[in-house]
Amino acid sequence: MPFGSELALTPGLSPSERLYVRLLGAPILGLRIRARTILPFLDRVPYPRRIADAGCGRGMITLACARRFPAAEVFGVDLDEYQNIINTAIAEKLGCKKVQFVTMDAMRLPELGRFDLIISTDMLEHLKDDLGAVRMFCEALEPNGHLLVHVPHLTRNIFGWQRENWMDIDGHVRPGYTKDELMRLLTRGGLHVKTCVYNYNTMETLTNDISKLITGARERNKGPYALVFPLLLFFSFLGSFYRSQKSGSGLVALAVKEA
Repeated sequence: MPFGSELALTPGLSPSERLYVRLLGAPILGLRIRARTILPFLDRVPYPRRIADAGCGRGMITLACARRFPAAEVFGVDLDEYQNIINTAIAEKLGCKKVQFVTMDAMRLPELGRFDLIISTDMLEHLKDDLGAVRMFCEALEPNGHLLVHVPHLTRNIFGWQRENWMDIDGHVRPGYTKDELMRLLTRGGLHVKTCVYNYNTMETLTNDISKLITGARERNKGPYALVFPLLLFFSFLGSFYRSQKSGSGLVALAVKEA
């Protein structure tokens, strides 16, 4: 089943839109690129009993966790109440009985108790007090619990041409982090970094740039994008077979709260 194909259950889609999503999965290229890197890290986490997806958006990472760990309680946390209602309806149709979508500020996550795994995807670059957020995640983790983080790298690299990452995305307060900066941030927040790797290599970055050029990162020009998306997805998938140890437009880190 293509990643994000559950979006076909979203109310209000036309029959052709539902078929498109069922066949190709979620037509959101950046999310597809991030998910290809993030989800394999779930295999490095001892079987978690409680999982939180902080800033879950449309809930696709949340539902992927629920499928991977069917016995776990999984919480998708986001401020968008309307989206959470849709996410809940989709989860019910899929039979995911242990998934909850909670409308609240992810900075209040400790109010929901402690977790064995917290996922934070492209959240820290939106927060002025990113250190406070990491300390909050640490507080919300059980001893030996894991935090899985994705953020933009400070620079984007396409065939050796480097530039600062985008600052025109809604809510960004910084363009990204260097690898050392992210590792220091997690360490200062009370966590031990087990691994930190680059993603968004040249081909993935190029296809994502084309995607943003068409949509403006705001889901504009849906018709032209629907035509181009399969090609962008294909070439980004080819690019995913190479992971650079020295560069990339994104960073993924897995950290643990040591007992």
